[in-house]
Amino acid sequence: MTDRPRLSTDLPHARRIDLEAEADLARCGALKDAWYVACLSTELTAKRPLSRTILGTPVVLFRDEQGRPAALFDRCLHRNARLSAGATFDGKLGCPYHGWVYDASGACVEIPSLGPTQRGSVLGDDGHAREGLSLRPCDVGRVRRFPTREQDGLVFVLMSGDEATARQPPHRVPHWGEPGWTSYFMVTRFPNGVTNLVENFMDVPHTVFVHKGWFRERRRTQVPATVERTATSVLVTYEQEQDELTGAGFLLNPTGEPMVHTDHFYAPNVTRVDYLWGSRSGYVISSQVTPIGPLDSLVYTSISYRLPFDLPGDLVARGLRRFMFWYTTQVIGQDVDIMRVQRDGLRLGPLEFQSTEADLLHADIEALRAWWREGGQGDGPAPAKRRISFWI
Repeated sequence: MTDRPRLSTDLPHARRIDLEAEADLARCGALKDAWYVACLSTELTAKRPLSRTILGTPVVLFRDEQGRPAALFDRCLHRNARLSAGATFDGKLGCPYHGWVYDASGACVEIPSLGPTQRGSVLGDDGHAREGLSLRPCDVGRVRRFPTREQDGLVFVLMSGDEATARQPPHRVPHWGEPGWTSYFMVTRFPNGVTNLVENFMDVPHTVFVHKGWFRERRRTQVPATVERTATSVLVTYEQEQDELTGAGFLLNPTGEPMVHTDHFYAPNVTRVDYLWGSRSGYVISSQVTPIGPLDSLVYTSISYRLPFDLPGDLVARGLRRFMFWYTTQVIGQDVDIMRVQRDGLRLGPLEFQSTEADLLHADIEALRAWWREGGQGDGPAPAKRRISFWI
């Protein structure tokens, strides 16, 4: 079976989805002009390089002399060995095969076999030219470099290779560092593609089946909502103040305040889910999806919460954070399982997505991501605001 499915052309919105092209650097259009999370800041140390695959492209990350993140194409110019298997020292990166050394710009700055002079000597300048050999390290060219940014505890990479093409700055982590808010990250590898994942993260109907007892119970209640699509986002506002979250809900809303629930998709790869109770309590889940391949992604999820009461001390706060991390790990694990079930279905043959009113937001997400994949030229999908309703 192939891991590279395409959608059937039978459905108007579905015909534009191409999971294979979405995850291919050469064919993904403007999707390469977005900043993707490569790792947590804490994962990237000065001691060793880090290997990642983004949009099907191998990338090696390391820190330069000033401790800033650097990202290069993960292949040595000499005999194409993976640089991520090498070593870092003095802010540079050494190949594990013959020790060629590169700086953060991708320039080769040392070739051990050339010795102290770092220059070929026996053949001379003319002999090197005649044999098609490089005379000095600076003559071998550069490894392709990818721009990086570091903010909010995350390291981002721009796969276009040129910051001038970036459509927007890296996405900020909600409530990062704000007084009264506690935040932590979860890093999860999902067996599915970006479009399917962001739809899952903003999908309410699945929660009563996939997360039964952990997040929400089935109540056979009608949920009205408003779906608003702009040129850059999809916002869903749910009009059900008495909706309840099971599990951690009792900690976040012990007094039974009405809930304000919104789901937000920020094109091309970020979701944010807000649950707010009154003026003091909130729970915000933001997921930034980094494509590895057509049906393979890394998701960097930030969990931020604020309780309606002050904790008596750091010990209680740390204990609660441990509980929240355990709880969210269980819930995300259930999403991993169902995304694997969907992936296995996608592998069976041509894709067709039949949709109902509850899937209007997904069609909007697909339209925005298709526009990016097709190059992101012109105005994009027209803004639209519609009311829907579904049962949970």
